[in-house]
Amino acid sequence: MRIADVCPRAFQLVQNGMRARIEGILSRLAERHEVRLFTQPRFGQLAAARALPPPGPYTNPAAALICELGQAAWPGGPVLAGAALRVTRPRSLTALLDWADVALVEFPWQFDRCARVAPPGLPLVLAGHNDEVEKFRSYARGLGVRVMDRPWLRYIERMERRAFERAALVLAVSEPDRQSLLARYGGDPSRVLVASNGADVELLTPAGPERRAAARRAFGLPDRPVALYIAAPTRTNMLGLEWVRKLAALTDRFTFLVVGRAGDPTQSEGNLVYTGEVEELPLCFDAADLSLVPIEFGGGTQLKLVESMAAGLPVVAFEEMLHGLGLRDGEHLLVSQPSADSLLAAMDRLLADRALAERLGAAARRFAEEHLDWGPIATRVEEALLELVAPDERLPTAAPLSAAPRG
Repeated sequence: MRIADVCPRAFQLVQNGMRARIEGILSRLAERHEVRLFTQPRFGQLAAARALPPPGPYTNPAAALICELGQAAWPGGPVLAGAALRVTRPRSLTALLDWADVALVEFPWQFDRCARVAPPGLPLVLAGHNDEVEKFRSYARGLGVRVMDRPWLRYIERMERRAFERAALVLAVSEPDRQSLLARYGGDPSRVLVASNGADVELLTPAGPERRAAARRAFGLPDRPVALYIAAPTRTNMLGLEWVRKLAALTDRFTFLVVGRAGDPTQSEGNLVYTGEVEELPLCFDAADLSLVPIEFGGGTQLKLVESMAAGLPVVAFEEMLHGLGLRDGEHLLVSQPSADSLLAAMDRLLADRALAERLGAAARRFAEEHLDWGPIATRVEEALLELVAPDERLPTAAPLSAAPRG
C-alpha cells in the first residue's frame, strides 16, 4: 500500500506533539508499506530544507511566507495555513496524490486543495489531531480573544465540516473528540476511528538510581529533586512555561528542567534549567523525579503527559490534560488546580510521600503499556486503511506492527 501524508508547515518530521503522533503511526506503517510525506517548511527554514535530498519538502517561498504569516496571526492562523496550498498550487502535491493508494490529510484547512487535485477514487483520510472547533473555542476562552467567537470559529467549523463530510475516514485523537465530531456533523460512526496519542514503550522505560544519576550528570544538575517540563514553542506550551517559572521563583527545593525549543539554554538561572532541543529525549525523563503538565486549554491529548507515563514518572497536571485518556486523579497521576499554590502542594506531596510517587509512576507505566503503545494504535489504522484501499478483498493476516520504530 502506498500512503501519502499531507502535513502543514512541518519541515522536520517531529516538531511537536502533533507531528510525533503522526510519526508514531507512520513509522510503523512504513514497516510494511511505502510512506511519503508532503511537508512545508516555515520561511526561516527554506535554506536548510533545500539542502535535503530529493524529493525534500515543498520549498516555495510564497507558501512558506503565507504559513509564517498564519503562525504570526495565531489564533486565526488556520485561514492562512490553508491558503498556502490554494495560492501556490504545488505540482508536487498533485504528483504525490497521483502516486498514492490512500492519503492522510492533516487538518481540515488542507483538505479542500487535496480533494480538488486528487485523482478520482483516491481515499482521502482526515487525520485530525483535535476537534478543531472545540480547540479554538478553548483557545479563545483562555486568551480572551473575543473576535474568535464569530468569524474565525465560523470559518473553522465550515472547513472542518467540509473535510469531515468528504473524508473516506476520519482519525480522531480520543473518544470524546470522536463523539463531539459525530454530534456536530453527523454521518456514519464507523467512518470515525480513534487513533490516539501514544508512546514508544520500549524506548521510554522507568529509570533506576544509576540511570537517574547518570542523566543528571549529563545535564550538570545539582543533587536535588528534578521536575521536568517539555515544551515546543507553541502558545499553549509557552503559557505552561509561565507556570513553571512561577514555581521556580517560589521554591528552591526542586530543579526545574525545561526541555525543548520553548527555552534558551543561555537563560538558565538558579533552579530553572533550559536545555533547548535535545536529541536524546529519554535522557530527560531519566533525569526527572516527576513531570509537570500545567496546560490550561487546548484540544487533543498532550504527548508530554503520555510519554511521561511511559517513562514511569509521577505526573502533576491540570484537569484539562486528562481529556479522552480515562485517567483518574490519585490513581494514575495528581490533578492540580490552575494555581501555583496547588501545583506546589502536589509536588511537595510527591516529595514527602515516596510510596505515593512510586505507586503513581508504576500505575502510569502500566497504563501506557496497556493503552498507549504505538504498535497497536498503528495496527488499527493499518486495518482501516486497507479496508479503504481494497474493500472487496480478503485482508491479509499479518502480525501486529511493532512497538518500536524502524530506522
